Amino acid sequence: MFSPIYKKEIKTQLRLFLPFLIAQLSSTAMSTVDTIMAGLAGTIDLSGVAIASSFYWPAYMFLAGIAYGVAPTISHLMATKNMRFMQQSLFNAMLVISVFGFITAVILSLSHLIFRFVPSDPMMISVATKYLYFVAIALPATAVYNGYIAYAEGLSITRPALYLGLLQLILDIPFNYIFIFGKFGMPALGGAGCGLTTGLINILTCICLVIYIRRSRAIAKYRVKENVRIIDKEIIRQFLKLAMPLGISRTVEIAGFSLAAVILSPFGPTIVASHSITLNVSSLIYMIPLCLGLTATIRISSAMGVRSWDKAIVVCKVVMGLNFFCLIFYLSGIMLLKENIAALYSNDPIVLKITSFLMILNCIYMLPDSIQCVLGGVLQGLKDSKSILINTVLSFWVIGLPLGYVLAWGVFYKKLEASGIWIGFICALTFSAIFFSSRTYYILRYRKAPKLLLLNYELDDKKANTMK
Repeated sequence: MFSPIYKKEIKTQLRLFLPFLIAQLSSTAMSTVDTIMAGLAGTIDLSGVAIASSFYWPAYMFLAGIAYGVAPTISHLMATKNMRFMQQSLFNAMLVISVFGFITAVILSLSHLIFRFVPSDPMMISVATKYLYFVAIALPATAVYNGYIAYAEGLSITRPALYLGLLQLILDIPFNYIFIFGKFGMPALGGAGCGLTTGLINILTCICLVIYIRRSRAIAKYRVKENVRIIDKEIIRQFLKLAMPLGISRTVEIAGFSLAAVILSPFGPTIVASHSITLNVSSLIYMIPLCLGLTATIRISSAMGVRSWDKAIVVCKVVMGLNFFCLIFYLSGIMLLKENIAALYSNDPIVLKITSFLMILNCIYMLPDSIQCVLGGVLQGLKDSKSILINTVLSFWVIGLPLGYVLAWGVFYKKLEASGIWIGFICALTFSAIFFSSRTYYILRYRKAPKLLLLNYELDDKKANTMK
């Protein structure tokens, strides 16, 4: 049915995809655990955590986006077999990531000052402020962790992400229990305990990962004896050109979803709850195309490292095939079980009715979302991060949110409330899918390497000559 080259590529991608998926689901589950356990401490604690999270997650996603630039860089250079240049690039990339980690930590630790200008419950603000202090202290370690995880993934070594992701989830529940409710002699911190737990776990797993990177036999073969701890302005410049658009686009995207909840808040708790449930389900399912996109990034980068356009085309075809195969299964499941899924979150009949309808819109939304997510990974592997940023800004902030606001509030027609926001999302992601599809087709069909990829090739050749 499939030629040997396609069979081999399918096996390779599945071997990368499955550990990625488990690791991402573990991370998502941690957020769910934090929400549930903060809720057990009280409404004020839950609200404080929710407010603090709205500051923490954009900061986290910015750093994660910067770290996403490491995987395609390493995968590309591994294919060139220039290990010294690869290790020098890693050193400079980690230097950039560490600097951004410290800067973001300082900004996040001061973000509570915004609360002074917003009239809110002082106890709720106290919880949020303590939470932000705890996670901010650990943010440099979080940045280093994301960078080294991306390094391992660039080498197609997925076990660290898998095992450490599971370790984070396993530690999350007992640590939350200890710090939220004050067990084993610890003070009861309430919702702020979730922040302390997150910070401690991030530091611990960062230490574990650094030890693994230094002692792993699988990674040892990529080390070199020469000194690679040399600051190279050209390497840093090219890494920033790749990583900065990725970091900004991740922040812009999550800010768009946060603003959507703000737009709906005047409609009352029933509408907001229905929207939140649907968004939570969507976020869980999103892990599948996200991990396929990460897989595509690594495989495309490897193909471009040896300058094989034919291999890149095979990778793209296989990852899109896997995406549509998964899409059929999870869309069918949601359509058949939408009422049952909604019932897991609420027993309010009005919430269930609204959520069931939003689930239908969610299924329509997932089709273009999965396409744009996977092709975004392909373009990331092609070092076309500038297009990713442009597309994210256009789709969310020029199309999706303005249209969603107009439809939700009935500027020209009757108020569609939460349905209006989701229709706006559908239009935004449809535009995004068309944009990415056109861009990917143009690059692969006509073999037009993006400017940054051409600069990478020039630097590859330069370093290959100087490092002989």
